[in-house]
Formats: sequence, C-alpha cells, structure tokens
Amino acid sequence: MWSTPAKGLAYEAVFVAATAAYALPHGLLSRVAYQESRYNAAAQSPKGAIGLMQFLPATARDIGIDPADPHQSIWGAAKYLRDLFNRFGNWKEAIAAYNWGQGNVTRLGIAKAPQETRNYVQGVLGDIGILT
Repeated sequence: MWSTPAKGLAYEAVFVAATAAYALPHGLLSRVAYQESRYNAAAQSPKGAIGLMQFLPATARDIGIDPADPHQSIWGAAKYLRDLFNRFGNWKEAIAAYNWGQGNVTRLGIAKAPQETRNYVQGVLGDIGILT
C-alpha cells in the first residue's frame, strides 16, 4: 500500500481531505502527485502541464483552478479524477484518461494507449493496491 514519501508530507492533510471529500481510493492523490511532479509544485512539463498535479492550462481553466497553487491543484485533481471515474466507471480508464486525455481513451480505447500510459496506470494503481 502507498505511503506518501517525506517530500510529499507537506501536502498530506490536503490529500487526505480531498480524498475524503471526493471518495477516492486511499493514496491515489499522493501517488498521482508523485508520478506527475515528484511533489514539485513548480514543475512544468515539455507538453505545457503545470504544477504539483500537472494540469494543462486548458484543463485547469475548465475545472476552475490555478494549477500553480498546490492546494488548488490537489483539490482540482480530486474533482477531475472523480469526474473521470464517474465517466468511465473504473479506475484503470480514469487514470489512463488523466495521463493520456479522456478524448483518447474514449476514441481509441485503453487497449491502444501508448506504453507510457500503460506504465503510468500500472504504477499508480499497482502502488495503491487496485491493480496487481
């Protein structure tokens, strides 16, 4: 089972509160933050994703958050992950959509996801005990 590493403990109370508010699996938000930015609130990806939870600016605007604010980023990720789960009905596709985009998962299906996304899903869900 996933435990937040020392570097992420500054955000643990927010992870716990957002997890409870959106009924997410234990450890999911912390594990996604670790995967996305290694808990670096100033992280920027080559594809333009920003912040702790690595939101693209358009997605951040759609959900009404400032992705550079770590607390907003965590709460936004919690809402977004819950919305993705509600849309797809399972965590495997929801996590794939967080990484690869919900349009890709809808159009192409998870079977056609790139290896990077398949590794992402396996790493995140495996570490929190959903996928073995």
